Amino acid sequence: MTRSQLRAVMRFHLKNFNDEGVAITNDTVHSEVLAEDDGFGAANSKAIYKAAIRWTLSNQGHADRRWPANWMDLAVTELANRLILEDEET
Repeated sequence: MTRSQLRAVMRFHLKNFNDEGVAITNDTVHSEVLAEDDGFGAANSKAIYKAAIRWTLSNQGHADRRWPANWMDLAVTELANRLILEDEET
C-alpha cells in the first residue's frame, strides 16, 4: 500500500463520518470530522476510524505504528506520512 492509497482510504472513511459538511481532501484535519462524543461509549467516530485505518494497514502488511498523540490535529496527508514511511511503500 502506498501513501497515496492510504490517503484515499482515509478520505473514504472520513466521508462516511462527515455529518459536519466538511470538504474532505488530503488537507482535511481529522478533528474537523471525527469526535469522541458522537456514538455509544467507545463506539464513536474517532475510535472506529482509527480501528479501520489500523486494520487496513495491518491487512496490507504494514507495521502497527504508534499513532501520534495529536493525530486528531493532523491533516490526512500528515497522518499518512507518519503511518507509512517512505521505505515501506509497496
